[in-house]
Amino acid sequence: MARGLWLIKERELDLISDFGAHKPGYLPRLVWKLATHRKIDRQRRKFIRKNIARRFPGPYDVKVEGVLMRAYPLENYDDRTAVGRGNLPEVPERDVIRPLLKPGMVFVDIGANVGSYSLFVASQCGDNATILAFEPHPRTFSKLTFNVRANGFSSIEAINQGVGRQKARMRLYSSGGTNIGTASILPEAATDHQFVDVKVAPLAEALKTRLIERIDLLKIDIEGFEDRALFPLLSLKHQSCWPRAILLETVLRQLWEDDCVSRLKHLGYRIAANTGENLLMLHPMTEKLES
Repeated sequence: MARGLWLIKERELDLISDFGAHKPGYLPRLVWKLATHRKIDRQRRKFIRKNIARRFPGPYDVKVEGVLMRAYPLENYDDRTAVGRGNLPEVPERDVIRPLLKPGMVFVDIGANVGSYSLFVASQCGDNATILAFEPHPRTFSKLTFNVRANGFSSIEAINQGVGRQKARMRLYSSGGTNIGTASILPEAATDHQFVDVKVAPLAEALKTRLIERIDLLKIDIEGFEDRALFPLLSLKHQSCWPRAILLETVLRQLWEDDCVSRLKHLGYRIAANTGENLLMLHPMTEKLES
């Protein structure tokens, strides 16, 4: 078993104490700043993380960009970005979706991780939105729910399941411990063969149960499983629920069975922005609503 994974399994999460009980001191902040600093090359950052920063696993309670997070930086990229860099991750992606964020919107977050996107959207909409945050990993889901409670956001519903073609239980494979947020349904996308069994269900089912009839923005980042989760919704049967905008991670597009970009273009979507790792794709209905 990987050393990082052993550390994760043995360390208990603090889901009870009030936010603010784990303020990071000067030394943890300095170490994690070095472990995440962009001007330090990746190999050196990795060395610092494995040999020095591992002594400061957290949790640390931090406020970043107006959002409260209880961070466990040793085991999650989003958390160490918050502690080390003092901001939420994926700045270019958040910049491209910012103009789409409006009070009353419906946001679906598939692969919510510890809540970085959902918390950001809620903060931008003044907690006046409908946000479904899907996160299947039980440990990550616990962190997500803590962060939602700490911020007092009533607009976010955290859902402990994955999204797929049909209702089932599936294996979610581990990242090996250093970035639990990259766990995947696909074993070839994971760096470790440890797994947990998780619930998976079609997105349309969750929307119907909650009487949601539109999606203004859908973000999907599930390590190569994006096509299996997204396309069951994009049938004529569910056309009223087609997302007006989709933020699609493309890092593991080689694992797609059905090319998401080509299929979305065929359905009328166009690429509005490309951050290198994600595409923002808009449907013509979005532009009609904005005009």
